[in-house]
Amino acid sequence: LTQKYTYKEDLWLHARDVVGSHVIIKYQPNKPFPKQVIEKAASLAAYYSQGKNNSLQPVICTPKKYVRKPKNLAVGQVLIDKEDVVMIEPKSFDEVL
Repeated sequence: LTQKYTYKEDLWLHARDVVGSHVIIKYQPNKPFPKQVIEKAASLAAYYSQGKNNSLQPVICTPKKYVRKPKNLAVGQVLIDKEDVVMIEPKSFDEVL
């Protein structure tokens, strides 16, 4: 889904070193990603991962153009070329609203 439905400047988030869902923040030309939006998206990525019971979970945050899927990797695995890490408390969708 990441490779098919996202653009290279969209922001890709995933809980680090655990199995879980990824979250995409759509890029808007000439507008930076608001810090509050990144924090909420990171909190959701952490919650919908195996790290949901941690008090703090590291979440990878990078533009989609730095996410690669080589053919030799298993389903769901990707390589990240550049990343920032956000330490965040996992929260459900209802909690981040």
